[in-house]
Amino acid sequence: MADYTFGGTDEENAELKKLNAEVLEDQDSFENWEKLVRAAESLEGGLNRNSSPQSIVATRDIYDRFLAKFPLLFGYWKKYADLEFSIAGTEAAELVYERGVASITNSVDLWTNYCSFKVETSHDPDVIRE
Repeated sequence: MADYTFGGTDEENAELKKLNAEVLEDQDSFENWEKLVRAAESLEGGLNRNSSPQSIVATRDIYDRFLAKFPLLFGYWKKYADLEFSIAGTEAAELVYERGVASITNSVDLWTNYCSFKVETSHDPDVIRE
């Protein structure tokens, strides 16, 4: 991960840098990764469309690295898709879902979430049937 200025408070930035260093030190520690993801999600009180670009980029980077390391964790794909929906809208969330179902094609839970998302966000009956 690049040396980001996270966009959060100085305290949030220091915590993320510390957690990122712990992840880099032991990249197989799920616990360290989980702490880093949770800290990124809570930047600026929770990311949304109005969050700083630095916080958004940092959080995306953290999620991308986390899911590259642990691609079978369907719940985190859903959380990432939900986050993208709140930041950038339907298309960004759909891209995350597509990456997720490509990573774990046999995850009924992730496919169910993806289908529910499509039904909720698409008003085209042909898209819903697909």
